[in-house]
Amino acid sequence: MLNLCFSPWGSEKEWKRLYVRYPGFDVTKNVIIVEESGEWAGGGTAWFREAFLKNGDQIKVYEAGDLYVHQNHRGKGIYSTAMRTLNELARKRGAVLGFAFPSIYRIPRIALPKYGFVEVFSPITKVLVLNPESFFQFLFDRVERGYLPARFDSIKFTLTLSFQHLKGKYTVSKTFEVNKGVIQESTNLSSMKNVDLKIETDAYVLLRVSSSLYLGKRTLLHALITALLLRRLKFRFSFRFLRMLLGYMLD
Repeated sequence: MLNLCFSPWGSEKEWKRLYVRYPGFDVTKNVIIVEESGEWAGGGTAWFREAFLKNGDQIKVYEAGDLYVHQNHRGKGIYSTAMRTLNELARKRGAVLGFAFPSIYRIPRIALPKYGFVEVFSPITKVLVLNPESFFQFLFDRVERGYLPARFDSIKFTLTLSFQHLKGKYTVSKTFEVNKGVIQESTNLSSMKNVDLKIETDAYVLLRVSSSLYLGKRTLLHALITALLLRRLKFRFSFRFLRMLLGYMLD
């Protein structure tokens, strides 16, 4: 159902691994389903954890995650029903605080105050790369598992990533295509010659730009402009892609 509502993020095996890796997780207690006229229309998941405060106290918190609405039932209040039900479920389970980590593709940031959430912080993360080969594979896997708005369907782009490590400089390049919003690595050699966008950047810029997607279009635009001015991001694009991008930023 999640794949149907968003994009094919993973196989049934991969989803099961995600849902059972947390101790105490029970699909019959943590997942809610919203029905419309007896038909499965949407739902969501409550992830429970224990939080430790500075004074040593321990409290239960929950994260509202994986909320989804089937396209045939959008505009009927299914999302609101799911969110309010998750909050009530968490309250009954003894959660003291609830967290949500919004992005333009996940929980709509503008909608969260409607359900009682307030903005408190934007986490800043620092990383140390120990294995460059695995790091590159991780980055490209995340690109391929992502998706873009429908307006970007059929575009092809080449991503060239570089990374300066203590052992030397690493550079890897791959070509991707967007099909029904899903980003997939292209195996067609001819398609690699006619791309709409060529991107050259270093791995850290990619991480920064990717994380800005969670904070909205303005933050994304700021990250892109900063990277361009510092010459850590270079790209060449077709007129077709430029038209798509401008339309998206102005919406």
